Amino acid sequence: MPGRRRFVCRLRAIALLAMVGIVTSSALAAEEQRGSGSQGPKLTLQLVKTGLFLISGGGANSLLRLSANGEILVDGKHPENHAALMSQVRKISRITDMPVRVVILTNHHEDRAGTTAKFLVAGAQIVAQENVANNLTANHTSDEKVALPTITYGRDYTLQLGGIEVQLMHFGNACTNGDTVVYFPNLKVVAVGDLFTPGTPNPDFLGGGSLVGWAPVLAEILKLDFDVVVPSTGPTITRDDLVAFKTKVEILVAHARALVNKGIPKDQLLSRLDTEDFGWQFSFTADDLDHFYAELSSSKVVSEHPEAKSPPGMN
Repeated sequence: MPGRRRFVCRLRAIALLAMVGIVTSSALAAEEQRGSGSQGPKLTLQLVKTGLFLISGGGANSLLRLSANGEILVDGKHPENHAALMSQVRKISRITDMPVRVVILTNHHEDRAGTTAKFLVAGAQIVAQENVANNLTANHTSDEKVALPTITYGRDYTLQLGGIEVQLMHFGNACTNGDTVVYFPNLKVVAVGDLFTPGTPNPDFLGGGSLVGWAPVLAEILKLDFDVVVPSTGPTITRDDLVAFKTKVEILVAHARALVNKGIPKDQLLSRLDTEDFGWQFSFTADDLDHFYAELSSSKVVSEHPEAKSPPGMN
């Protein structure tokens, strides 16, 4: 019976969360170990909130979200670190004995997309913003096989799996033209990938990035209801941390635009900008500087809001 099946699924979800709730951060810390062999990368495991785990090291931060019908992974690792990542995933899977069903990419960079080919072979769906496929093909440098997304979206996409809802949003060009913000509404947690960095913001101009468009994207994220932010690297941060980062980007771009409006030549822009006042040190190539100067010279913020596709949902 459909009603009975829905009821049983709800019971499974409730039982799953109850089991996960008994796992504490200290217990997870005690189980930290190296991945595959003594030479493997050291990955660490942390409970963020009930049913949501942070796996750090070996590439970008990875988030594992448990559901009654499988696991949802946000970002993988460098390709050579798949075994180490799966070692950590299996620690969590002992609670649920569920496979990874979905892998979400916050952008195309290899430190998170390098393991997707192996997840695809294992039967997982790969979900990303539609520009990620082009960037993966155009900017691929690894010997590893490129795994293109199996589900793409334009502006937003809601994933539903085993009673869990995850909202994916693309608010415009910032680090790349395919940045995905991953929002867990019931947990009030948002994963922002490279849209926050503890160091210097590093727009991937070849991948459609925009430093001018970065703060407006952060402004859209801040409209969401959350209290924990998961960046691409490093520990989780707060809403206030994200606000402070956005303010610094806004001030920097405003100063840079003022210099361009005064006619400061392109080759003098960074030295006149004095980015060390922000605690940042840009390492722009000549092409990067061309892109940055061009977008500052334009009165229109570089931004992209493609129409959303309607990919099939996953239940």
